[in-house]
Amino acid sequence: MRKTVFTKSMKILIISLLLLAVFFPKDRSQKLMALALILWIAAAIGFLLLRKSGKLIKKCRALLSALKQSVGQILADSEKTLPPVPVQDQPAQSEEPISPAKPALPASDSRECQTVLLHISLRITEKLKSAYPQSVWQWKDTPSLQGILNGETTRILVENMDAYTHADISFDRFGRIHVEPMVIGSFAEPTENSADERPESGSADAETNPEPSVVDVRVWYELIGQKVLEELITDLNANGHSMLTIKENGDIVVSCQKKKILKATLDSFPGKTYWKELLSILEENELKGKISDNSLQVSWI
Repeated sequence: MRKTVFTKSMKILIISLLLLAVFFPKDRSQKLMALALILWIAAAIGFLLLRKSGKLIKKCRALLSALKQSVGQILADSEKTLPPVPVQDQPAQSEEPISPAKPALPASDSRECQTVLLHISLRITEKLKSAYPQSVWQWKDTPSLQGILNGETTRILVENMDAYTHADISFDRFGRIHVEPMVIGSFAEPTENSADERPESGSADAETNPEPSVVDVRVWYELIGQKVLEELITDLNANGHSMLTIKENGDIVVSCQKKKILKATLDSFPGKTYWKELLSILEENELKGKISDNSLQVSWI
């Protein structure tokens, strides 16, 4: 194929040179013959390069196809040998929110729970005996430790706390204990033998009564005195009174038309040895107090 093309081109070149030599003058024919020779050489070189480039392109295509086949074979072999990877399990674990660990509370029947309830019971006993030294109590219903820690109110049965029969116990978020004594019972008709009048502080009966023992005056005031005084002072102030008198036996009297009228009675009223401490507590509650003979005068104006 190459020889036929080359021989044909040589024949065309020779004929072209002869024609140029015959039909054109000598000077001009030489230039045209040189140009024709240069064109023939360029065409021959271009033809050769084109032939070689075509073969090179074919070789490149064959090499690419071989590479594709080899890569496809390698991928197929790897898919057969490797085990399937659980793609969905890993993202599911990473997307789960991580919640902070919470302290585990002891079970209701565990020894730790019983120990905590025992400490709570001791705190209740200490609080009650600060105002009523002879008091005893028991749970009305067995409480839940979780409920107590959440600040829920728990009711207890009490004895030796004057007329009180029950009390509500609760703890605030600072761990302070709050006691609300109360009387729960059925209504009863008053008996004929019930005495409405109490003996005066100067009588012999009052002198023979033993002085009540008080361990903590502040606790007594929180449990007993504060509620009675606040309610009584509110009513007395509305009626124009500005002072009341507390006797040694706990009777609260006010003066009305030059007479002493009994308004209420404080249970387990502290003895005279505790009155100075009681005066400071009254001042903290914006009340003024003064010791006068065997009584305590309290004013609010």
